[in-house]
Amino acid sequence: MDQIKAWTMLLHLQSRMPGMSMDRLAVPISQALTGRVPTSPAGERAVVDAAWKPGYRSGAEAGHRRAVEGFQNAAFDAMSRLTRTGTDDPDARNLLWAVAEAATVIGRTGPQNTPGRARESAHAAARTDYPDLSPIAAGVVAGWNHGQMQGRQDGRHSTSQAIYADLLRKFGEHQISRTQIDGRPAVDWFVHVIGGVLKAPPEEPTLPSFPVASKVAAAFRPFTASHTAAPTVSPAASVPQPESPRRSR
Repeated sequence: MDQIKAWTMLLHLQSRMPGMSMDRLAVPISQALTGRVPTSPAGERAVVDAAWKPGYRSGAEAGHRRAVEGFQNAAFDAMSRLTRTGTDDPDARNLLWAVAEAATVIGRTGPQNTPGRARESAHAAARTDYPDLSPIAAGVVAGWNHGQMQGRQDGRHSTSQAIYADLLRKFGEHQISRTQIDGRPAVDWFVHVIGGVLKAPPEEPTLPSFPVASKVAAAFRPFTASHTAAPTVSPAASVPQPESPRRSR
């Protein structure tokens, strides 16, 4: 299939592929069918794989943005509550500022590298979920949609892991376990934020610029005072490891 035909097909399918980029898909789709019979099992499978890869990348980028935004918003919201209540807690303020900074730095790097997942669900959907489409069109739609869904999940999770791992390197488990945010151990605050990031709806807002230079953000800069110990969490806090920062309640 030449690129003109690929563009024409994608134009007709775009309403069924949220976030679809014809620029990302036209070349891979046309290349996948070069030298293959479009209606053959090999051709259909090649099309699913060709659409899955850019779909995954698109989803990973969206998930990455959602995780970064989620942590930034959560950190600044918590710092605002400290200010409104007049709470003088340098440990909490320093940790929250570090969360916002870590999210910003990681946000500029792009999605973390995550291993490719099995695409059998996309291949199965191409065969069963789109009876009104030709096998090639069904493969394109299933490949993109399933790839984007998987990429979004992986992007959110891996970026959340990276942000939490950065905080572990800066503060260590002991300091995080003894710091209180919103009246609870910081580790519980992290679990809540990560849960919100992972469960957010698929609609991805545009990532706002980080207001480091603004007066509002400047007011939240960390204190220079030495850490004061917040109540120690007992028994030993179940601090989530970087590999999987979630825990059961």
